[in-house]
Amino acid sequence: MSRGTDVTDMKRTYRTVVEEEFPDELTIELQRENPLRYGENPNQPAAAYRLKSTSLPGLTNIRLAKSGKGGLSATNLMDVTRALEILKFFPDPSAAVMKHVIPSGFATQHQGNSLDDIYTKARDADARSAFGSFVAFNRPLDKATAEAIMSTYVEGVAAPDYEEGVLGILEGKGDIRAVLYSNLDRLPRFFGDDIEGLYDFKVLPTGRVIVQKPYLSSIMGPGDLIMDPMVRKDGRKYVVERDPTPEELQDLLTAWYVNVGGVRSNGIVFVKDGVTVAVGSGQQERVGAIEQAIVKSYQKAMDREGIKYDTLEGASLRGCLSVNPLKGAVMSSDAFFPFRDSIDTIARVGVTAVVQPGGSVRDYEVIQAVNEYNMAMTYTLERCFSHH
Repeated sequence: MSRGTDVTDMKRTYRTVVEEEFPDELTIELQRENPLRYGENPNQPAAAYRLKSTSLPGLTNIRLAKSGKGGLSATNLMDVTRALEILKFFPDPSAAVMKHVIPSGFATQHQGNSLDDIYTKARDADARSAFGSFVAFNRPLDKATAEAIMSTYVEGVAAPDYEEGVLGILEGKGDIRAVLYSNLDRLPRFFGDDIEGLYDFKVLPTGRVIVQKPYLSSIMGPGDLIMDPMVRKDGRKYVVERDPTPEELQDLLTAWYVNVGGVRSNGIVFVKDGVTVAVGSGQQERVGAIEQAIVKSYQKAMDREGIKYDTLEGASLRGCLSVNPLKGAVMSSDAFFPFRDSIDTIARVGVTAVVQPGGSVRDYEVIQAVNEYNMAMTYTLERCFSHH
């Protein structure tokens, strides 16, 4: 069987109008849920409301088990809910370390490691950013993990339950907040999931609101990734030649789901062995997001190894590291690559596989670059921009 799933027409999706059925007047009913300590800043009073048109707020039932310093702020609540948007994709024990509504680190179980080890790896993916973070788990919090949390400064923790004695450990720091939530598996994830009554709102400063349907992914598992994308250009076919290994494939899915759930566009996620190596988020250029994440990966590795460096030196001291953190890592991109420079850049640092939507007019150049470096590259055929 010859290789080559033709994805040439993917770029047309960006020029195609998607029909919508939103009414000329839209009435949204909100039910006050609880007051907040303050909004995004202390000079902004705030309260949390729930949509009355869906049962999802009641099902997830986000509530405090330990209040800490006056309850949740708006940012705390955004951190928790954004973490759940990531964790909902992972059946195995996982931890998301959130800082300003972006994951500074994420880890999912690899080779059966314990929850406290999963948390430590997620935290130490970017230990400096994890200072003052909000941490969320998809498993009940146990004592060993609670002790690991208490070893550094954490704003709060969210979990579906707390094992006996864990809240007592967390009482060791009066300000830390402990949040409970329910029914993570009921959150919509994939095409076909029930989103009746749910809306995604983008509130604009001029008194306008953009209303869109919630994001649902078509990537339910490895079989939904296109392993052999092919595009046609000037009578020639350009096909990705190498499939990802099973290990790369698992990391590619992890990187994609972290990107979908929690990273601002332009968004880049590097993953190795189920752990984020670095996240590039909110950049104005795609290769810039990659460069940002590469520099961060070296700096965070130097932090883990205790190597002192001048921040302005960036990645120039990477030769001092005992291990290249990006060697054998994979990368997720939330949108296509406008040029092959992104592939040339990650090849230099040891990345071996990529997952991306596809749809660039220069996809053929990107495929050429991937083949030159013997990389694997899978397509999702869906963009996951988020400007939350």
